Amino acid sequence: MKLKVNFSRGLPLLLALGLFSLAQAQTTITGTVTDAETGESLIGANIFVIGTSSGTVTDFDGTYTLSVPEGATQIEFSYTGYQSRTETISGRSTIDVALGAGQILDEVVVIGYGQIRKQDQTGAVSSLSTEDFNQGVITS
Repeated sequence: MKLKVNFSRGLPLLLALGLFSLAQAQTTITGTVTDAETGESLIGANIFVIGTSSGTVTDFDGTYTLSVPEGATQIEFSYTGYQSRTETISGRSTIDVALGAGQILDEVVVIGYGQIRKQDQTGAVSSLSTEDFNQGVITS
């Protein structure tokens, strides 16, 4: 018994339906993230779709473009030193957000990335306070 399959009729239709359903599975949201007090753009603000691993960061102008999977309902906006904010999508394609100041940071940790062998390491870890920076007037 030979099975004869004719793909010439069904394959283009199947591909078109697959591409259409793939296009419908995600929506795109754009917007701008700014400082609520000054109105300045926030460069590098984080935008995440809650419940997924989808996210992006703002560019130099504070704008972003985010692909949102079907079924997602909320987006979280965050930036260091600012309060995080959650927005409901509700069919919107543009969401502009102004983030307000958050808690004042007590300490800032600066980390350098790279690779070094432990035996070659010659650095140290130290703490600095505001008094360490304000040592008087420097004339030269």
